[in-house]
Amino acid sequence: MHRSDARLWFDGRFRSATATHSLYCLPFAGGSATYYADWAPHCASPVELVPVQLPGRGGRMTESSAKDLVQLAEEIADTIAAEPTRTLLYGHSMGAMLAFEVSRRLQTLNRPVRHLFVSGRPAPTIVRPIAPVSHLPRAEFIQMLRDYGAADQTVFEHDELLDLLMPMIRADFAMIENYRYQEAPRLSCPISAWCGDADPEVPPTAMRGWGDQTSGEFTLSVLRGGHFFLTEHRAEIMRAVLAAVRRAR
Repeated sequence: MHRSDARLWFDGRFRSATATHSLYCLPFAGGSATYYADWAPHCASPVELVPVQLPGRGGRMTESSAKDLVQLAEEIADTIAAEPTRTLLYGHSMGAMLAFEVSRRLQTLNRPVRHLFVSGRPAPTIVRPIAPVSHLPRAEFIQMLRDYGAADQTVFEHDELLDLLMPMIRADFAMIENYRYQEAPRLSCPISAWCGDADPEVPPTAMRGWGDQTSGEFTLSVLRGGHFFLTEHRAEIMRAVLAAVRRAR
């Protein structure tokens, strides 16, 4: 993995020459780095925002989507390990699992994450989704996405755009379905977790198991909203990130 690969993986628009910490934000299934652009105004020194772009979307649309979540996490971790700043990780839903596996890899590389932030995903030991959805017929798959609330509703009105995005979104769901937790040493970093009070798939009881994945501090917060509660609460989440960094310093 060459240092230059960072330009593929990381959206560099919000980089800061004075940052001591980088918050790498990992997307949910079907999501891209652009989702986190709205978080930039809420980020402040000494932290810089670094959205992560996965293959098969955005500027990497021509690349094949990843098939193995752990392998993908290892590639991301190896790229982060070459960065000079201290590492913070945030991931939502699929991104939470990616962030977790990136954290594991960085710990084995002796470049431990300073803090892991996760949302909208039950603890890694809990299999999700309960039943496979990646091979559903088109109409059923689209309805599932509507219920999931990931995409702007206007996307569903454009068949050509949907046809373009569908293989990547199906690949993401297949990657999640194939993921299985493997026993490994616990993380040493603190973990902060959030879930929405109206997210039927991710109740607080399912989030509490994240605490078992670290020997460090664990905090769980429940915010108003469904699976994508974080869109409305991004300022609050970023305040918590900045406060955690200040406490650690």
